[in-house]
Amino acid sequence: MQETVASALAQLARLDPAAARSAESALASLTAGQSLEQLTQRAVQDFCWYVLPVRFSAESQDRLFVARSLGRLFSLLDLPRYAAVCTSEATRGVLAAHALGHSAGVAAYARRMHASGIEPPDLTELTWGTALGSAEIEAYQATSAALELAVAAGDVRPEAPGWRAAREQQARVFLTQPDGHGRSRLDRVREERVRAWLAAPSHPHRQRLWPLLGQIIAGAEPPPGAARALAPVQRLLDYAHDGIQLTQIGYVSPTVVRELCAEFGWSTTPSPPRSETDVMQLIALHKLLRSMRAVRRSGRRLVLTRRGRQLHAGTEALWRAVAESVLRTDGFEQAAAETLFGLLLLRSPRSGSHRRDDGEGDGIDIAEEARLVLTDAGWEHDGTGEEPGTQQVRSVLITVTWLLETLGCVLDPGLLGEGRSQRLTKVGRAFALTAIHLSATTPRASI
Repeated sequence: MQETVASALAQLARLDPAAARSAESALASLTAGQSLEQLTQRAVQDFCWYVLPVRFSAESQDRLFVARSLGRLFSLLDLPRYAAVCTSEATRGVLAAHALGHSAGVAAYARRMHASGIEPPDLTELTWGTALGSAEIEAYQATSAALELAVAAGDVRPEAPGWRAAREQQARVFLTQPDGHGRSRLDRVREERVRAWLAAPSHPHRQRLWPLLGQIIAGAEPPPGAARALAPVQRLLDYAHDGIQLTQIGYVSPTVVRELCAEFGWSTTPSPPRSETDVMQLIALHKLLRSMRAVRRSGRRLVLTRRGRQLHAGTEALWRAVAESVLRTDGFEQAAAETLFGLLLLRSPRSGSHRRDDGEGDGIDIAEEARLVLTDAGWEHDGTGEEPGTQQVRSVLITVTWLLETLGCVLDPGLLGEGRSQRLTKVGRAFALTAIHLSATTPRASI
């Protein structure tokens, strides 16, 4: 291959010595010593639309000359698709944008990369990160190469009707294709992220979750009882679809409160309830929908947002959104919720069986157990340097435990009380695994 490149450069030098020198320098920068067989369209685009204007040449006309010279070399090397990138109007436009300023150039670069069809898209299963591990870098580059082939074969036609959906499908099929050991690139990315999540130095409480490694990587599909578990959430979305009248200080109207209590059999003190504040289930659900950004206040009414309307339409998306929101907190509150879920999963059998004949975990104050884990991990009370107290942990966890009870995720109500069964139902186990899986596999930042 080196002889082929040398021959092509010699041929170009006979036609245009300056172009040959520019093309040779550009190719050396582009390949970084690797063979042409490893070259990809994404690498060529990245060079022409970012590396060349930002790091390679200061003058606009010089940049265009380098790109065209490289294109001529690719033509002589019988690489017409790469030659077309170098000499395209897209390259001319991006280089012109860089001449206006760095921000304009980077924005044009990003637009053209997306429009090329070979940029791996974010999927429901995987949002690409910016701080990538080795498995994610390999998966991203390999997916881009697979999309390059799909574009060349006409399976993805950039900017034609439906091309984004076709690109997503191609990327999904490629990422989930198992290798000879039965593992896909998606599996490897998830494992890499989960291991990094568990080993995060700033979250030492997660060390207790290592026995759940395989289960966290796999996550859990919505169980058969998901729709029934989500019924209270769905019902509140139903009300918000029509608009829920709010009190002057922003609580759900007493009429709706009483209707929900009657529908789901929620007992309250006093009975009937006078306000949303009398119903722990509704407090948890209202906070949940706001944290999910599924509802917003419009005057004296609570209405659905665009996201809320999307979630209102299907169980699977709603299940994922609810599970995702539970651990989308920060600091001590997040650490406490993660610890609670971990403790519940560790003491709940994988089968989700309701048997309790061994008595494991029963009668133990789970808030106190969580406090011991958090204290051992170095968490402090409000940054004062003092160890967190059991009551502080209980107050932080109260809303999430109300939600678990409302959705039927635990065997007995009063999860934070002493003498209660600290076990998850089948639905609860799937919910807790989904929540931790989504938290552990979500990138800290995304492209």
